[in-house]
Amino acid sequence: MTAMDLVAFDSAWDRLETWLASHSPADHAALRPPAADDEIAELEDGLGFALHPELRRLLERRNGVTEPERSSGSGAAVFPAGGILPLGHRLISTVDVAEMHKILVDIGEDNSEAELWDEEDLAGHLHQCVPFAVPNDGGFAFVDHRPGPTYGHVYEMGIGSGDLEGTLWGAHLAEFVDAISHALETGTPFTYYWPSIFEHPSGRTCVEWHVRT
Repeated sequence: MTAMDLVAFDSAWDRLETWLASHSPADHAALRPPAADDEIAELEDGLGFALHPELRRLLERRNGVTEPERSSGSGAAVFPAGGILPLGHRLISTVDVAEMHKILVDIGEDNSEAELWDEEDLAGHLHQCVPFAVPNDGGFAFVDHRPGPTYGHVYEMGIGSGDLEGTLWGAHLAEFVDAISHALETGTPFTYYWPSIFEHPSGRTCVEWHVRT
């Protein structure tokens, strides 16, 4: 990973934030401030390995998003600002990254004991996968930290729906963020997820994604 690679990520992230600020200010306002150096260091200490440089840079730019506005009765989100990624994935903070990684480790250990996959499968290395966003259905978007050709790959795994094979969303975070920005700017799909605008009765709006096959 070179300095130029981080320049590419910064460019992609600036592109995304510029679009949000202009077209979806509620989503832009939901982005939390950067993670502090000691927060990132504590996360890496718990993981037992260094973050991929692009994932570190993401946390240095934004430490997740704020919680969505929820109704007092059902607890359901009534204004889901911050779900800027497909499937309503929301960026998570360093604290949540650590917690979600522990869940992935547990899932990997449980299914390894049950011999549900081969060791070379992605699902056999969940302890080397670091989440950066989560939806509402128990899945994860994560960065592969296995040494080798897949290092830095971005995957989505809908664990809540029983998907343990994972779907490749990008060769690295810069590519993924750039693709999301392009979809938002042009109204065209990212894979089979189409961006649209959710309109709240109050008149506020935020990004929403729909599946079209």
